[in-house]
Amino acid sequence: MKVPLAFAAVCAAIALAAPAAQAAPTTCTWAGSLANPTGVFTVTPGVTNFPSAGPLKFVASGALAGGKGCQGTVTFSGDMAAGATCPFSKFEGRVYGLPGVYRFEGYGSLDVPSRLFDRHGNQVGEENAEILTPANQAHFTDCMSPQGFHGGWPGMFSSVVVRF
Repeated sequence: MKVPLAFAAVCAAIALAAPAAQAAPTTCTWAGSLANPTGVFTVTPGVTNFPSAGPLKFVASGALAGGKGCQGTVTFSGDMAAGATCPFSKFEGRVYGLPGVYRFEGYGSLDVPSRLFDRHGNQVGEENAEILTPANQAHFTDCMSPQGFHGGWPGMFSSVVVRF
């Protein structure tokens, strides 16, 4: 009688000590797809090929789609750091509409990957925007103008968001 009871106690202790299984990552599309980008972003004032004297206001928005938890509108609202140029910028700010995600931080130009964080600073996902879209092609030379690239038209980007 003592052996089965001791065995049961050991099995229970092992089960309680085992780490909980982690949920599989959730992948969503944001602002359409590569074939049909629907996202809009703006940079105010426009970004140029010369380093900006101060931070530039950055807003990107689009519909979230995919599986469970992938619905609604997601908006990134923040800044491109002082020194921003069309060839390279640092982005950071708040995320609205994506449960469990509080802020974003990224570095890039034509490839714009971002890390996603919760309120406590833990990385909870990644996002990678595709901005080389047909809607932007006519504006590739905007970076050479004094007004710079400012955006604001449909079809500017699409992205894949992965939440861990």
